[in-house]
Amino acid sequence: MDPQVILEYIKKVIELIWSFDGVKVIVAHTTINVVVAIAAAVTSGTFELAKIAQFLVKKLLPYVAIYFIVKAFGLAAGLEWLGPVVWAAIEASLAGDLADNLVKLGLPLPDGVKRIVVKSG
Repeated sequence: MDPQVILEYIKKVIELIWSFDGVKVIVAHTTINVVVAIAAAVTSGTFELAKIAQFLVKKLLPYVAIYFIVKAFGLAAGLEWLGPVVWAAIEASLAGDLADNLVKLGLPLPDGVKRIVVKSG
């Protein structure tokens, strides 16, 4: 098969995935999380470059894939509500990661917020 055809197919798939607003929000939120996590790690002296790649591979790629697949399935099956439910669950997890790193940076969060979203002590 012609490599150009394969590249064109991959380009179309990426454009399709990126066409969902939920994917854009997940990518933006993940980018913010990475920046805050780097700041927290540098501040605490625990920064490791490899952890950035781990976060992207273990969080971003699965989150985007899961959201895209569930959203596409929901649309095809007449279950339009399914995509937003999965998106909300992903965003809740990312919010917990972000809050956890903000606490590591020393940002005081209200106790009620900490109980709900912060993962570490």
